[in-house]
Amino acid sequence: MGWKKGLAGVLAALMMTTGAAAAEVNAEPAVELTALGSVIAAGTELPVEDAALRLYYLGMLNGTGTNINGGIDFALDKGLTRVESAVLAVRMMGMEDEALRMKCAHPFFDVPEWASAYVGYLYSVGLLDDLMDGVFGPMFEPNFAETPERFMSYMLYALGYRMREGDYSYLTAAEHARMIGICVTKEDEPLTRGGAALAMYNTLRATMKNSSRVMSDRLVQEGRLSYQDAVFMLWNDDPAETKVFLDAVGYSIDWILPDGYYTITAADGGKALNVASSGANTDYEGVGLTLWDVTGDITQTFRIERTERGTYYIYSAASRSGYGRVIGAAAGSTSTGLYSATSRNAMEFQIRGCADGSWSIEAAGREDLNLSGADLQKNGAAIVLAGSAAVSGSAQTWNFVRQGMMDSTGRELAVFVAESLVVTQGAFDDYSHMEQNALDIQPMERAVRAPFNGRIVRIDATQTACNAVWFQSTSPVLYADGTYDYMTVCFLHDNDISDLAVGQGYTQGDYFYDSGDYGISSGKHVHMAVYRGEYHAGMRCGSGDVYAEDAFFLPDDAYVYNSYGLGWKKMSSAG
Repeated sequence: MGWKKGLAGVLAALMMTTGAAAAEVNAEPAVELTALGSVIAAGTELPVEDAALRLYYLGMLNGTGTNINGGIDFALDKGLTRVESAVLAVRMMGMEDEALRMKCAHPFFDVPEWASAYVGYLYSVGLLDDLMDGVFGPMFEPNFAETPERFMSYMLYALGYRMREGDYSYLTAAEHARMIGICVTKEDEPLTRGGAALAMYNTLRATMKNSSRVMSDRLVQEGRLSYQDAVFMLWNDDPAETKVFLDAVGYSIDWILPDGYYTITAADGGKALNVASSGANTDYEGVGLTLWDVTGDITQTFRIERTERGTYYIYSAASRSGYGRVIGAAAGSTSTGLYSATSRNAMEFQIRGCADGSWSIEAAGREDLNLSGADLQKNGAAIVLAGSAAVSGSAQTWNFVRQGMMDSTGRELAVFVAESLVVTQGAFDDYSHMEQNALDIQPMERAVRAPFNGRIVRIDATQTACNAVWFQSTSPVLYADGTYDYMTVCFLHDNDISDLAVGQGYTQGDYFYDSGDYGISSGKHVHMAVYRGEYHAGMRCGSGDVYAEDAFFLPDDAYVYNSYGLGWKKMSSAG
């Protein structure tokens, strides 16, 4: 599922536009709407989380903490304030350094000192003229909820359009932005941080006014954005699509890999990168790396973490919560192994994308992570640092497959499906659950997230079944009760599942289902039932065979509003 589902589910809970803000819009005379010339020339639709991650790495968007996957939390479902919008706009235009240096004056007395330079720059270029006629004088009102109209006026300005030249008006900015593919926020919906992130991403890959050049390319030409970062904006999981989009703007391929847990397999031969020993030796300092057939072996999973320098550490997931072993090599040696993250033998790697969708792993300042061509098909083949000549034609490349949250032994955890715990009815309860092993939950963010890596295996879009969707793990997961098995979860009551289909896959933490009241329901909520094992036709709709609190680990930072007296286990207890 793409961003449309995610935004639709959370925007209803975030109606933050004030009467004062509405008065500003209504005060402007109507302007005839005509299409602008810009188009989205490169890139593809991304989940909002991916767009935010790109902006984060480009220094345009800050995170607010850590999410359940150990990655960056961008609070994408929260509203955007006017002062936050100003900062994002100036960064988007590539003018942050200039704005901080110039410190342009402005007439607003209520702007915090730290944001004055940003607001001053926007005022100096004529983007805040409508705020000059406030009842109490010029007021910026920095904590007001930002409107799509104002934020999209910033985006259009970045593309070279000017209000003062009649290209668009404040009133029509959002509609213009929707027409050219920038704005994803619907009319009468408030702007969220997620909506802003997608608009920024789309603007960077849109063509400039009266030009075929996309904005990111203009920033490259002006020295405000590196060529590598501009290419990064167009990254896509589908290598064929990626090539089409990059060809459209004349870029070659360079990719950035998001932090997370992965299995790593040799592109030539398909064998998995592995820790040479298991059991008690897994954490031994210097234990080597080899290739083996793909199995469920816990030593075949690695944690990838990107540093501030753009390089990566590659941890062994089996030791991530213990000694924290990272791939490296002893001084003067080509043999790779696991070393303490603080060891001088620990290494940082460049991970670079290839045209076929695979990746090269290059030791920063050293040779490639590689092996001899003759060993590619052999179990136990040693992984060494070697140049491209070691493999016929080119350096060895690798495929990365994202995994979910794991315990210290490398088993994926089944994680509760929302960021807040609000249980309104338990299993076999006195009301409608008297004969059902299920929970009714009302996540405050309205969003239901994939509890593990998995796929949709059945959909019953009838009113009787309440738009039921069955979601099954792609591999065994660790239950909160200690069981290690496949898991299937049934969700009910989403009002619109038209964008879901059997076979669709999601990564743990992906937003894919909403609170609703479709079917038999007294109010908006999600009915959730858990089953042990892979899906089969005998799984009764809406009633499982596992108690939810015995199935899911609760993130340590989850907001608990009502636990319903159930014994939930925290993720930290998994080890």
